[in-house]
Amino acid sequence: MKSKPLLSDAVLFYIHAGLFAFSETIFLFSLPILFWDKGFPLWFIFGFYALAALPGYFFTARIVRLITKIGIKSMFLFGIFLYILLGFASPLVEAKNLWWVLVFFLLSLQAICYFPARALYFSEIISRETVGTQSGVLNAVMLLSRTAAPIIAGVIAVSTKFNSVFVFGAAVMILSSVPVLFIRAEAKTTFDLMEYKKMLRHRVFQSTKWAYIADGAEGIITFLLWPLLFYLFLSNNNYFELSSLMTVTCGVSALVMILVGKLFDRKHRKALLGTSVFANIVAILGRFALLIFHPVLFVYAVQSFYAVSESMLGSSFESYRYSYSKATDNTFFTIHRDVNFSLGRFLIGAVLALASLFFTDAKGLWPLFLLSIPIVLVYLKKWKDDDYLNK
Repeated sequence: MKSKPLLSDAVLFYIHAGLFAFSETIFLFSLPILFWDKGFPLWFIFGFYALAALPGYFFTARIVRLITKIGIKSMFLFGIFLYILLGFASPLVEAKNLWWVLVFFLLSLQAICYFPARALYFSEIISRETVGTQSGVLNAVMLLSRTAAPIIAGVIAVSTKFNSVFVFGAAVMILSSVPVLFIRAEAKTTFDLMEYKKMLRHRVFQSTKWAYIADGAEGIITFLLWPLLFYLFLSNNNYFELSSLMTVTCGVSALVMILVGKLFDRKHRKALLGTSVFANIVAILGRFALLIFHPVLFVYAVQSFYAVSESMLGSSFESYRYSYSKATDNTFFTIHRDVNFSLGRFLIGAVLALASLFFTDAKGLWPLFLLSIPIVLVYLKKWKDDDYLNK
């Protein structure tokens, strides 16, 4: 009789996701600020991220086809390795050199190698009956890590040099690869181009296309536009300090994610998505109000409400993702999601790059936050074929 393993594949995956999210958040929040501090203009920063998303649109299907030959775990680990290289290359960036070209290449390549492989792996590990709960736990673990990352990164940036933040992030990324090595599930996938093209006409694929384009666009606003404007306008040298006030909020948000996941499994899917979209729109308006009124306690209140609403929205949105993936075709739906996600990132990044040519300061760009409202409303397309999940 085989002994039961100390840690299940799901727990090992959660440990990896937590460490990865911690390191990734350091890169997400620090790299744009590094570019700005080194003298790169805003239009360059937004254009950089817009163009970095394009390979995901053109090459995700080919990468997934490659995964079928070398294995999901191999591509998964290769994606982590690319992120490690990104951490060590980023401190070398200067306005007068071309290290940013290597950073651009690594940022683009790691996204199309790592994220499809991770989604395929997680979809293989979870069960369809508890997809909401397991997705909620995954998001909660990542949220806790993402909240801790700016606090620790801020301490490192203040006590040493800002560039040291990236080396620290790379070290944590190395640690994140260890749990993956111990995952026992032999996740396999197949890819047939004709079947994939046929599946793109599936009603679930058609109805969710714009939701994933919107998801990609919202990701740029949340993880690029907001940190930059917060840094340039609201806080500047105190950029990392507010994060320490968010600890309690983070704990509440993590619990919200798990609760939403459980309610999702109990068939309250449409109500959860609708409620979280409405709450998120209110939170977006609160963030916009910071342009006019921004004492620390109000900033904290707005950030807290946004964090909770984003937790609700993220958990229900991702639960739909893995549910549709399980109900249709895991491989094809992963490609579908990532291709449209990349397109959304490119489109909104291009818009922000053009806008920053005319509005060169944070105050002029601030109204662009309101683009999040129509973008988030598109998320509701996720529930159009909700009945398909009852089959």
